[in-house]
Amino acid sequence: MFKELILVKIKGMEIPIEVKRYKKSNSIKLMSSGTKIRVTTNLYISRTKIKEILKPYNEKIYMLYAQGLKDELKEEDKKEKLELHTYIEGLAQEIIFESYSGPKVSPVYINNQIIISMKEEMTYDNVFKQLDSFYLSLAKEYLPKYFESHLPSFVGATKAELRIKKMVRQWGNCKKSAPIITLNSQLIKLPSELINYVIFHELAHLVQPNHSKDFYNIIEHKYPYRKELDRRLKKWGFILKDNYIEEYSGEKSS
Repeated sequence: MFKELILVKIKGMEIPIEVKRYKKSNSIKLMSSGTKIRVTTNLYISRTKIKEILKPYNEKIYMLYAQGLKDELKEEDKKEKLELHTYIEGLAQEIIFESYSGPKVSPVYINNQIIISMKEEMTYDNVFKQLDSFYLSLAKEYLPKYFESHLPSFVGATKAELRIKKMVRQWGNCKKSAPIITLNSQLIKLPSELINYVIFHELAHLVQPNHSKDFYNIIEHKYPYRKELDRRLKKWGFILKDNYIEEYSGEKSS
């Protein structure tokens, strides 16, 4: 197999096309991946002939290449967003990226900065895999402490197992029949008052499984301003969106 590059001018744009030649090939095939346009053919067809054969497909080649450029710009835009902030207990945290060639290491939290050592290329997906792992670890360390602080308020209730995982639609849920309380690892991003409110809410379901008047009486005994907390919690709902880290200015933490 032999590789070479030809330039095809379409609508004033010179589009590079990689030509791969195979000994046993008896046809021309056109393929694309992002901005990479590739043609496979045999060893003997000339470059001029390849351009002639591709002419009926010039519009398609142009569209494929233009779309590839747009996708690259979107990816660059995502990388710019990765330089913004995320949160721990309601406080904005800067994300710092460092190149790293050693063994794989987990993100480190120091002085309100989350430091991510990138061994591989810094892409949108692999950065968020590291962040998800970081938040899960942080949540498993701190959320049980919040959880245990509320247990004295539910001495007569059935004891529940606590589970922590990433969730995309809920801050938490309570399965009374098991009984299991599951908390979203992303909770650790919220202000501490809202973390406490969500956990108390789920524990209250061990007493009253439905959102009945009796249930809200339990909540309002502890949080008489629960409607205001619900409004604040709704504002933080952007965190439930997949992998959201842009700075949020809707609520300033003191």
